[in-house]
Amino acid sequence: MPAMAEKTRIAIVGAGHVAQVAHIPAYRANPDVELVAVVDEDPVKARRIKEQAGFKVWYEDFAEMLKKADVDVIDICTPNYLHAPMAIAALRSGRDVMCEKPLARNATEAQKMVDTAEEHGRILMVAMNNRFREDAQMMQKFINANELGDVHVLKAGWLRRATDWKDRSWFTERGKAGGGALLDLGTPLVDLAIWISGLKKTTGVSCSVFGKKGKDTVEDSGCAMVRFAGGACLMLEVNWNLRDPRDVVYLQVYGSKGAGVLSPLQLHKSIQGVLVNVTPALGKQKNFYKESYQAEIDHFIQCVRKQRTPLVSGKDAVSVMRIVDAMYESASSGREVELAG
Repeated sequence: MPAMAEKTRIAIVGAGHVAQVAHIPAYRANPDVELVAVVDEDPVKARRIKEQAGFKVWYEDFAEMLKKADVDVIDICTPNYLHAPMAIAALRSGRDVMCEKPLARNATEAQKMVDTAEEHGRILMVAMNNRFREDAQMMQKFINANELGDVHVLKAGWLRRATDWKDRSWFTERGKAGGGALLDLGTPLVDLAIWISGLKKTTGVSCSVFGKKGKDTVEDSGCAMVRFAGGACLMLEVNWNLRDPRDVVYLQVYGSKGAGVLSPLQLHKSIQGVLVNVTPALGKQKNFYKESYQAEIDHFIQCVRKQRTPLVSGKDAVSVMRIVDAMYESASSGREVELAG
């Protein structure tokens, strides 16, 4: 690991959309980072990104990069089926790892990644950038301070307009993706809802999925209810095939003393029998998406340089993956699946 005065050397694996739009610009803006290697199975793309972003070298082969590149950190932005094997190999090589969401195709794969990180004393962080949004962090602080009372109900949804997946055809292949809209959109929503609310012990999951075209394809939409110890529940809806001109993303929290909504952020609570708007003034945001990724990458780099546990650990992701696994089990069986916390 480099001394604090040296820069942290980065390799990015998978030069697709999220790497180009979010990860690479955030690393370039961090003064403690040196972009060393970019890896992509498409050599034309790898070479182009290397030149555009200022990487030192490019590789077509991940294993070759592991052996030859002088890097401290490996950032994985590949399709889901490659997350576990690549992260495990990177961790075993002595590198810290950032992995895009979902951490893996299922909880079993995710647990193997976490076990490998612990075995080799490395950091494994999951790219749940929504936790780094200023509005989400403000809501979490209010709930953590009991300003909204006991959380009773959460409602979360991510509904995307119908689109063509030709540029990312693996999204619809079960073997490569692991799941459809529920895994892709539901995983970050479940993580955000649990983190914001502080609810931990899951007791049961009910779920239905829709839009599968065949045995080896994935769902394009789904709905679920997650029950927590004490009776609180999360109602979730996701959709890749929304017949509407606009995408819809929301999170609503209802407590015994008040309620909160994202986004835009709104917080209301009952004070002496009167409902009062207690929404704090936030700093002027240019782009929540961009700024959350910058904050996430900056946090990760500091965790690497100081060897601290990240805000979004692999263990957190395993817990969420178990809930999502239970959703698929419920959808397949047509019954509620009980969980032991």
